Amino acid sequence: MIRLSKSAVLICCVALFAKTALGAKHETWVEVRSPHFIVVSNAGEKEARQTAVRFEQIRTLFRQMITIAANAPSPTITIFAVKNEGSLRDLLPEYWVKGHSHPAGIFFSRLNQFYAAVQLDAEGDNPYETLYHEYYHSLTLPYFPGLPLWLAEGFAEFFGNTQINDKEAFSGQPSPGLIEELRENRLIPLDVLFNVDRSSPYYNEQNKTSEFYAESWALVHYFMIGDNGVHRQLLATYLDALSHGAAGPEAAAKAFGDLGNMQKTLQKYIGNYEFYHLTAAAPPKIPDSDLQARPLPDAEVDAEMGGFAATRGHIQDAEPLLQNAIRLEPNLALARQNLALAEFFDGQMKEALDAASQAVALDPKNGLTRYLRAYLTVTGGGMTARDPQVEDDLRQSIAANPDFAPPYALLGIYLAADERSLPEALSSVQKAISLEPGTAGFQADLAQVLARMRRYDDARTAALRARADAILPQERAQADQVIAMVERMRSFDGNSRSGESPVPADLPPLRHRTETQDAPESEPANPAPAGPQTAQEVTGVVTKISCNPAMRLQVAASDGTYDLYTVPGEQTRFEAPSQPPAGFNPCSSLKGVRVTVQYDADDAKAQKGKIEVLKILGWEKE
Repeated sequence: MIRLSKSAVLICCVALFAKTALGAKHETWVEVRSPHFIVVSNAGEKEARQTAVRFEQIRTLFRQMITIAANAPSPTITIFAVKNEGSLRDLLPEYWVKGHSHPAGIFFSRLNQFYAAVQLDAEGDNPYETLYHEYYHSLTLPYFPGLPLWLAEGFAEFFGNTQINDKEAFSGQPSPGLIEELRENRLIPLDVLFNVDRSSPYYNEQNKTSEFYAESWALVHYFMIGDNGVHRQLLATYLDALSHGAAGPEAAAKAFGDLGNMQKTLQKYIGNYEFYHLTAAAPPKIPDSDLQARPLPDAEVDAEMGGFAATRGHIQDAEPLLQNAIRLEPNLALARQNLALAEFFDGQMKEALDAASQAVALDPKNGLTRYLRAYLTVTGGGMTARDPQVEDDLRQSIAANPDFAPPYALLGIYLAADERSLPEALSSVQKAISLEPGTAGFQADLAQVLARMRRYDDARTAALRARADAILPQERAQADQVIAMVERMRSFDGNSRSGESPVPADLPPLRHRTETQDAPESEPANPAPAGPQTAQEVTGVVTKISCNPAMRLQVAASDGTYDLYTVPGEQTRFEAPSQPPAGFNPCSSLKGVRVTVQYDADDAKAQKGKIEVLKILGWEKE
């Protein structure tokens, strides 16, 4: 048996893709930079400039209208402003598969990378509607990541229907398309609407998506403006119930009462066609001197597109583009940065660390790659390593980008690991929370620091808050582990001698989670172990596999189907009988291959668990 690394077989695949890309020349793309946006466009400089100006205006307007956005950090967003539907399809091919809705624009964010893609010739009275919709999400997501989908999308539609002329701006205007959708179709029952999630047909199927958006918009419009805004308190009550841990149906019942009556009220509101809107003065346009335009070289086009693909979780698309960008321009820091992110999201930690180090060497003032290198340096064994580079990277990252929250949290955990500078550790984590109060992982970080300070009640409160704010299974699992850690430290401290450290010798090291778990909408995140683990082994055929952000596969065995996964940052051993065939990529080629998997089971049923060893029994598919 020989060991086969995931990165080694990926190199074969990347090489094949790179051969097809070599020598290919892009159509003409331009870049226009404004104070807060980077517009990358194949529609010409004029359209790119107009897109940047409009977005700067909408940024100003939204910061005036949305209370939470007024003083919030404003991250730089890269906008792919493409000329037509064909260009958008080339950029987002996954949205043109059979049965999937075709967006006129979309927004993705992951680890401080913010991307939008928009079709400039989209039909409608307001061609910027989709852009505004997605920009609303970017402003509110760090603060309210767990909003019910109907409310998040309803608000985004409400503010997306904003128009600006030379004198005035109008928000909440009725969209003719939404009104037509509502009048031609029966309303979705509210108990169904309130439970729509990202896996629901109402959110993904082309013939149902419009119904979901239209009704979500109408309901938010009713609460925000209907009858001169007298219903806003109902929405406030609903949000308050959710914030105190009420489940969706319970919160809706408390705020809205009988949902049947609420449905009739909404139907009447739509039928009366009494849709008011909000009016404000138009924000001034930024001067031309604030815009910088240039043609974009092919290497930078590939680097930008590769970064966009990586942020969406399409690593197999991202890596060939990024490798080609590096071939064209070896000293392009952006390509190295995005390659590091792609490999990080794909669980290739060693390769990601190498790429991040190369990116830092090319651009030492890049706060993202400084943070990523620090995280990757310590992630394998928790916060036990003492490396001066780690602390320097984190402090340099904070200095380069003071509004980027993760390095503050990691620095706090890093300092607290051996109880150095505990006041600074606490202050640092609190700064991360002030920047992203909706991020559950930062609350878990706060709990760990408070426990090291022997503030056990405060630590438990923070850990419980982390669990309440958790969206993904990994976040809940981390919160549960921190709660257990706090109680163990409390008990140990109570039984220890005066002056003795409150940390049991065998306590696992402190851990800080970053956004590997923040998987794009198109793929589920990998689960984290939720209970005691026991070693198991299964032999069968791989029936399903993905690598987003780490490997997850289903194995069909004689006694059922097994759901198995790897965890980013933890070692997994791969074994194979021989070298893989040319072009073999484990993230796609393993489907149909017979394997034996040794894994740690999550529960007594032992049909789900974390992979320790993956043995490929042969390269032929069954």
